[in-house]
Amino acid sequence: DAERNAIPGQKFRWPNAVIPYVIDSTLEGYKHVILDAIKNYHHHTCVHFLPRTDQSDYVKIFFGQGTEYNFDKLAPTQNILYTPFDYDSIMIYGNDAFSKNKQDTMVAKNGRKLLNPFDKNSMTKSDIDKVNKMYHCIE
Repeated sequence: DAERNAIPGQKFRWPNAVIPYVIDSTLEGYKHVILDAIKNYHHHTCVHFLPRTDQSDYVKIFFGQGTEYNFDKLAPTQNILYTPFDYDSIMIYGNDAFSKNKQDTMVAKNGRKLLNPFDKNSMTKSDIDKVNKMYHCIE
């Protein structure tokens, strides 16, 4: 199976592969983890996260927020990367993601345990390849 994980069209990409951000004060204890992840992106892709200035377009990170729409499956026409499914991808949520009672909300069809992104050490080669392909980074 190919992973359906990218939406075609440059309008869905951050301009010039630059992503302004601010880390919410409630995440102060996780700041070093977030900054390490940002360094990983800088090292492996042409995507750059920059602390938000006065511009109105930015990403605000909240810990523990989410709803069921995170499980929407993309249509086959939205798969522009045609890569094999990567169970270790940082884009794959854990078995109990978004659960209100810690019960599984999804399981891998091959029976392996799905880890949450914060339980993964870094992007996989597949994650890196996808970002580089979407942003036309020089590989």
